[in-house]
Amino acid sequence: MNTVYRLLYAALLPLGAIVISWDPNTEPDLKGYKIYYGTSPGGYTQIIDVGKKSEYIIRNLQEGIPYYFAVTAYDTAGNESGFSNEVSIVFAPGTGGDSNPVSTAYNYPNPFDPGKEVTHIRYYLNTPTVVSIVIYDLGNNRVRTLVDREVRLEGEHTEDVWDGLDENGERVANGLYFCRISTERWSQFIKIAVAGN
Repeated sequence: MNTVYRLLYAALLPLGAIVISWDPNTEPDLKGYKIYYGTSPGGYTQIIDVGKKSEYIIRNLQEGIPYYFAVTAYDTAGNESGFSNEVSIVFAPGTGGDSNPVSTAYNYPNPFDPGKEVTHIRYYLNTPTVVSIVIYDLGNNRVRTLVDREVRLEGEHTEDVWDGLDENGERVANGLYFCRISTERWSQFIKIAVAGN
């Protein structure tokens, strides 16, 4: 079975949970997907068969430990694809529950119309830290780096914006994009919809 999808994002949720999402496999004999994860790159010690779902929530992950995730597809004959791309994420100590800074990340307006408006990336930091913000397309290709390892102070941030342009200053096509907000201790992917003329 071919690997015809990519693991799109791993988003932190409160209380040690994470949502994994991927592009669906379109082969007609698809039977389901398996999520593989562990605490070292490629060292998967846990396997979850999720059936035909293309999004799944994993709970009870521990703080301060890096987790690495990949997905496979399998068909009705029992053939299994190769691994998708791997993504990793870490729950920073002391960021569980409602105080989790990742849980408050989003953008507004969403969708937005480049040329007429920009979208603001909103996130909250518990402590001053170094932040990077990068936009990706659905193929996991880097579209634009908005913030490259810049120090941000504790508190709410809405000053970082995307105007819908790529690194070459060209307007991106309408559709869905992903924004990765990351520090050395956590990362969050949010979905951004681009619409308009």
